[in-house]
Order: sequence, then C-alpha cells, then structure tokens
Amino acid sequence: MSMMNGSNDDQVKILASLLPVLKEKEMQGLILPSYKAAESLVRQTYPHTEKQKLFMGRLILRANRKHKNATVTVKAEKVDEDAIVQRILDKVGSAKTDVELVSKTVLAALDARVARKVEITLQKVDGKSAKIKEPTHKMFEHLARAASVRLPGGDYAPGIFLQGEASSGKTTGTRMLAEALGLKWYFNGAISFPHEMLGFIDGAGKYHRTPFRDAYEFGGVYTFDEVDRSDPVALLAVNPHLANGIATFPDKQVKRHKDCIIICTANTWGLGADANYSGATKLDAAFLSRFPVRINWDIDADLEAAIVIAPTPEWLAKVRQARERARTVGLKVLIDTRAAIAGAALMKAGYTIEEAANMTYLANLKPEQRKQLEGSM
Repeated sequence: MSMMNGSNDDQVKILASLLPVLKEKEMQGLILPSYKAAESLVRQTYPHTEKQKLFMGRLILRANRKHKNATVTVKAEKVDEDAIVQRILDKVGSAKTDVELVSKTVLAALDARVARKVEITLQKVDGKSAKIKEPTHKMFEHLARAASVRLPGGDYAPGIFLQGEASSGKTTGTRMLAEALGLKWYFNGAISFPHEMLGFIDGAGKYHRTPFRDAYEFGGVYTFDEVDRSDPVALLAVNPHLANGIATFPDKQVKRHKDCIIICTANTWGLGADANYSGATKLDAAFLSRFPVRINWDIDADLEAAIVIAPTPEWLAKVRQARERARTVGLKVLIDTRAAIAGAALMKAGYTIEEAANMTYLANLKPEQRKQLEGSM
C-alpha cells in the first residue's frame, strides 16, 4: 500500500494499525507529538466506545503532563485532516511506501525525541538552595525526597535501595545527589569481608579507615554499589551499623552523623540470581530490612536520549528496538546504555550503524540469536 498515492482513508487505516504500538510506547514514557495527532485523526475517523475514548484521553492527558514541551495542539472544533496526515507523513518520512517500514520509522522517531527538561531544587545542608538543571533520571526526584526524610527517634535518613538494570545510572544518581546536597560522596563496590566496610587495625596498631566509616562519622552520601554481588556472611557483620545510630568499629564506637545517607545499588532486589544477572547473590532478609525505601531505577528513555549522542538518531532507535525485541522473544541478552554510548562513539569515528551494532550488542550473539533479535527490525 502506498502512503503517498493512497487515499486519506488508506493512510488513516495504517495509522490505526500503528496505534496499539504507539500506546504501548506512550505507557513506557516514549511519547511524540505525532502520536496525539494520529490518535485524534483515527478517533474521529473510526468510531470508538466511550471506554476506549476515555482510555485514550487519559493517555493523552498523562503524556501532556510528562512532556509539556513536546505537545501538538489539535483543535477539536476545526480539524484539518489533510494537514494532520501530512504532518505525520513528514514525521515518518514521505518516501516510505512499505507499511512495515513506516511502522519502524514511526518507532524510530518515537525513540529519538528530545529528552524532557527537568529542574529540581534541593535544600543543601548549609541551608542554601541548589538547582539541578542537567539531565536526571526520572526517579531522581524520589531519591532526593527520600534522602531528605529523617526517621523518628534517630534523626537520620532511612536506608535506600536502588534496583535497576545495568547502566541505568544508579551510581551516577547517588553522586549527583551528593553534589546537589553539598555533601561528600563516598563509594565502594561489593565486599567479601567485613573489614572492607568497617576497617581494620594493622600490626602496628594503626586503624585503617574506609569510605563507610568516613560517611558514618562525618556525614555524606555513601553508595554501596553492586551490593547483590557481596558475600552475605560479610554483610551480616555490618547489619547492626545500618539499623542503629551508633556503630562499633575496630578502634571505637562512633555515633552516626545526621547527614549520613546510606544507599545500596543492585541489579536485583537481593533475591538471588536471574537469567541476566547470574552472579547476583541472595541477600539475607535482615540486611534487606535495613533498606526500607526501595526505588526501581531501570533505564530511563529520556536520560538515555540525552547522553547517547550519535551522529544520527537512527542508532539509538536501533539499539532500543533490539532491546525491546529481545524482551519480546525472551532472548536473555544485555543491551544496555553503555553499548549505545560505545556504538555512538564508533559511529563518530566513521563506522556505519551496522558495524557499530556488530561491534557492541551483537558481538557475542550466536547466529540464531541474531536472527531472533533482528526478526522484526
């Protein structure tokens, strides 16, 4: 069916066939101005039940709230259908004649939209305000608000657990939090022995400090990264220090600083390994209970779009389509933001999109897995 030569009715039918996919994208936070125009055109051309209209209306309202800077206004009292169709055709590329290709181009346009603008104001420990204007994860505001909470009876922040897929920006989010709050940022990875957090006294009687000890005693944002790769037995020795306002270190007892904010990051919820993260360990329930505030921190499409700077938007769209295809067919492969960033750098160095894909997320796949992954791309 030709998009250019077909009638308006033909074009509307094609758009109607794309709406379910566009709705799914919108529910994932991937909204484009052309979606509202397409939905408006299709809804007026084909009758819907009141329930369907209400559902579509809610999607549009939610999209407008999320993306105020990316909204197309279509006046209901006077709709120029030809203009709307042409606007969508311009977006998907008027040279496309194959419905499947048009569909892919629409999805590519969705994934390549401009990242949302975010401005968050936080009160620093010195009482001054700090504004964050750089791109942030969609859950950063919740992290900042949770870090400002103080538990009754202890006057210290609750433990916070960030769970999300690889390269979703969990560690970066905690560093940005420290900068915004005017606190020092402390960091360590998975541990195998308690002294890696608590420190130790050497043969000469000298105590060796750790990032955890400094944050606990002097205040700061402490990030316990990749906690679900730690030895659960080692974590048990740390449990008392996480739940109380005082901790016993090898040299002395220390009172917890009121601005000591302890955050764990992990790819899992500490319930054990899964198909993607086979190295994750099952964490003790007593340890997990020390982190009552839990935030899901998966890849944020807006943030990813802001940091993956490729010569053409098709690269990020290709990575995202591969990621979604893998999820759809149940292919257990990791296609993360780091691969997207690396591929963008390769393209800037002169590699093609196909070469960048072969050298990043496709490199370790078997032929049959590639076939599965690229089946609808």
